[in-house]
Amino acid sequence: MPLRDLLCVLEAAEAPTAALDQAVALARGYRAHARFEIAAPEVLVADTFYSAPVVSGIVAQDRAQTRARADALAERVRAASAAVGLGFEVDKRFEVLAELLTVLKGRARCFDLVVMDRPGALLGHGEALFEEMLFGTGRPVLVATPDRAPVGKVKHVVLAWDGSAQAAHVLSIALALFPEIKLVEVVSVAGEKDLSETVPGAEIAPHIERHGAEAKVFDLMMEKGGVAPVIDNFASDAKADLIVMGGFGHSRWREFVLGGVTRALSKSAKTPLLLAH
Repeated sequence: MPLRDLLCVLEAAEAPTAALDQAVALARGYRAHARFEIAAPEVLVADTFYSAPVVSGIVAQDRAQTRARADALAERVRAASAAVGLGFEVDKRFEVLAELLTVLKGRARCFDLVVMDRPGALLGHGEALFEEMLFGTGRPVLVATPDRAPVGKVKHVVLAWDGSAQAAHVLSIALALFPEIKLVEVVSVAGEKDLSETVPGAEIAPHIERHGAEAKVFDLMMEKGGVAPVIDNFASDAKADLIVMGGFGHSRWREFVLGGVTRALSKSAKTPLLLAH
């Protein structure tokens, strides 16, 4: 079913947010309902006799600043939505991080798509939000990019294809959410892992074409920088609307230690990235 509603999760910050612009563009393009959740995790401090006098003032100041940033971001959401006549909801969440993640995971399950900014620093709040949305919601996550104008209608995608179940799953999601897709460029990159026993891109192409989109298959070689820049540069050069790929093909522990294509693209892709696990 085409995109009908989306949840945009924003960290309370003063910096511009590509996710806000991307969510507004998609909601407008598909006449979809948009809800914006502004995540403002509060600092949790153990209340002890020794820490209270020193820490309480610092914590109160930090919370006041966080609330001010959240209020300002909510106004930016209202202004951006009103400028294009978009119906929307906006909410601000001030719980400690663990409670916040629980609330947002449950809410995200009630929408077709989650839109987010790049996850940011490892072990930061943005990284925690990103992983919980990807692994804990059962919904696809679109990572916006500040490197290009937001996409309103998705017509051309690059599919990062390794023959995995995750890749097949995210392809089906993309074709359902964005029925205007007219071109899918299927990109397989050899060199990181053995693809000899996986389903080749040529075999998924007829399935794509039965959905009314043209499929082009490309078999590329990994470069010195790894698989991620090959996919990223290909999509950027092709001026694709989205990169579509499965989320975390290896174990999460290996991704945490070694990095990986999902993590690398989520942090730096020049083209918006659609992920599903």
